[in-house]
Amino acid sequence: MGRLTGKAAFITGVASGMGRAAAKLFAAEGAKVVGCDLSRTSAQQTVSEVRNAGGQMVTFGPVDLSSPAEAQKWISDGLAEAGGKEHPR
Repeated sequence: MGRLTGKAAFITGVASGMGRAAAKLFAAEGAKVVGCDLSRTSAQQTVSEVRNAGGQMVTFGPVDLSSPAEAQKWISDGLAEAGGKEHPR
């Protein structure tokens, strides 16, 4: 079991660089990774790599996090995918 088993990790910029590396690391530690990026194609490549290594990941995109509505939708949809609930405000 990894240190993050049973947890969900929301990671932005999963199409490349630090976002991709973080997604792989968190998934390797057992987290259900919920990613987003502006590039759907490259983000899907990260999902494939994570799943091929035995991890769990979904991604949404394109998501423009400068838009509060898009950011909220990503979180809401991601919580639904990860089996979590949104905290009351």
